[in-house]
Amino acid sequence: MRVLFAAPLLLLAAPAAAQVPFNPASPENRQVMPTFNYETVETVLRQINARFERRGTADRPALQVQFANGRRAGIVFGSCERQGAACKALAVQAAWPRPANVPPERLAANIQRFNQRFAFSAGYVATDGQAALRRYLTADFGFLRGDLAVNLLVFANMAQRFQAEVLR
Repeated sequence: MRVLFAAPLLLLAAPAAAQVPFNPASPENRQVMPTFNYETVETVLRQINARFERRGTADRPALQVQFANGRRAGIVFGSCERQGAACKALAVQAAWPRPANVPPERLAANIQRFNQRFAFSAGYVATDGQAALRRYLTADFGFLRGDLAVNLLVFANMAQRFQAEVLR
């Protein structure tokens, strides 16, 4: 599987002692994050035991992520102000090279069937022929920390399912 970034992957991780299962009942999950930025999103990534590395620029921040289930994705922040300190949107995306044994027509049909079954994220064929899965979130009026955690966990699971069902 390939992600949005071409540079080598040097993932950071929380210490092994901090690796505990996500607890949806934790009171901090009800906290409203006023905006998306490195600090707010990285806190949630640690909470769900994902590893990450900062990418992008001050004006267009991004993260490369490896979720606890091994799925990799890129997170790109959007609608940013103050050089990425206050972003109102983020996109989570994973991409895979088109399998040599799957003709383009069958790949497109597999993606269409996937999208009909699952509305959470959108699968598509990128302009370079790669299969991709994307989820877009907005935080114009804030975003609950627990909701972001759940969105990221579900995306990781959907990426696993996408790979298994679409790229076969």
